[in-house]
Amino acid sequence: MKIGLVTIVIGPKYTELFDEFSRARFENFARRHGYETLVVEKPIRELPGKKLTWQKCCLHDLEWVRSMDMVAFLDSDILIAKDAPALPLVEPGKIGGVMDKPPAGLNSGVLLFRPGKEVATMFEEALLDPDPFWDQVAIDRVLRKNNALQLIDPRFHCMFYVRSRRIFRAVFGRNWIYHSLHGKSKLTLISRLLAIQGR
Repeated sequence: MKIGLVTIVIGPKYTELFDEFSRARFENFARRHGYETLVVEKPIRELPGKKLTWQKCCLHDLEWVRSMDMVAFLDSDILIAKDAPALPLVEPGKIGGVMDKPPAGLNSGVLLFRPGKEVATMFEEALLDPDPFWDQVAIDRVLRKNNALQLIDPRFHCMFYVRSRRIFRAVFGRNWIYHSLHGKSKLTLISRLLAIQGR
């Protein structure tokens, strides 16, 4: 099975942070499990008025993505532990992910899917949402409408909220994929945490 690991890194600020904290872990994880990688460095499609985070809804435009049996999209502010196991497989026509803290719904920082017409149609439907900021709200709504959300083990997407009770699970749990949710300070904190754990 051809599995692709893809992230979107657009602009010097995000490139610098990705190179400093995430790239080596991203590439090592892929190498360990035989995944192919792609780092998208420019917008896939013009989306006037929408944040660049919406570009994940355009991944099916890329021939590389369509050539994979399964794709895992990861936000660029994610660190992968050295002992992270292989990604779970998702069913065709479903998108795998982890729920954010209520009432947000799905967090789109980690999305697993098998490329195909059904998934592409759902991403296109999400793109119709007029909101310029919250891609994950639109994706969550479309997945629920189509009964297409496949929940995966939350250790594959540990969201690092400092001012939340979830910080205890993030710090003391043995998670595999850590999402800093923006900010160099949290990337530094997660990086040090993993170093202390030898992971």
